[in-house]
Amino acid sequence: MFEMIEKFDGIYNFRDIGGLVTENGQRMKSGVLFRSDELSRLSARDIEIFGELNIHLICDLRTASEQKSKPSKIQAENGVQLVNVSINDKSWEITHLDLFKFLFRQSNDIDFEAIMLDMYRYMAFGCQKEIKTIFNLITEQDNLPALVHCTGGKDRTGFISSLIQSAVGVPYETVSAQYLHSNELIGPRMTKIETALRWMSLFRLKPEQIKPVLEVRQAYLNKAYDAIFEKYRSIDDYLREECRIEDETLQKLRDIMLED
Repeated sequence: MFEMIEKFDGIYNFRDIGGLVTENGQRMKSGVLFRSDELSRLSARDIEIFGELNIHLICDLRTASEQKSKPSKIQAENGVQLVNVSINDKSWEITHLDLFKFLFRQSNDIDFEAIMLDMYRYMAFGCQKEIKTIFNLITEQDNLPALVHCTGGKDRTGFISSLIQSAVGVPYETVSAQYLHSNELIGPRMTKIETALRWMSLFRLKPEQIKPVLEVRQAYLNKAYDAIFEKYRSIDDYLREECRIEDETLQKLRDIMLED
């Protein structure tokens, strides 16, 4: 089910969005769209592997502050078009100092699971323009192959990847399996993030409190999709009516992503 790519030294969650079978038996092409976590830790060997993939476009879903704190090792001078399409609730764009104060003062009361569930609903109904921009970019042949990534490659990237797979007809069960596969890939990195968050709270946060932020859960993706299906009959209807994506763009996506 999961397309194999030579393992990178400095990326945990890099993989092909394609290679999946749709409900009508067609297969998504491999080597067209990729997904990953952030690209600040690439080794020289990683950059060589990356170059062999011939990626033309990178859609960076991180905030400006995330990009500044962990700048990508792949820049425009590498012959790649870089586009920032931030999938983020702007009210949560805070400084490290603000985060420290929040974690320290509110550590006993923070419900990280509720925060994550709210985030997924927000991605579905607060980022319509950004979703449209991404779909428009990845349906331009000159932009392919393309990469979509965020910081951990699990939530924002996972949701956008799921929409792309759903839009071309991949069953939700398969989409979910791909989404949940992040948990098998990001363990080492999430351990470091857990330690950092506990330090920032001066160890007031307990490991079990932080766990909802460190993994993807079926409930998270379900939250976004349940919200979509409360209002629309299909993902296509949601993309057309909520995100204002043209029928022509959705057809181009299918033409680009599905084997003949």
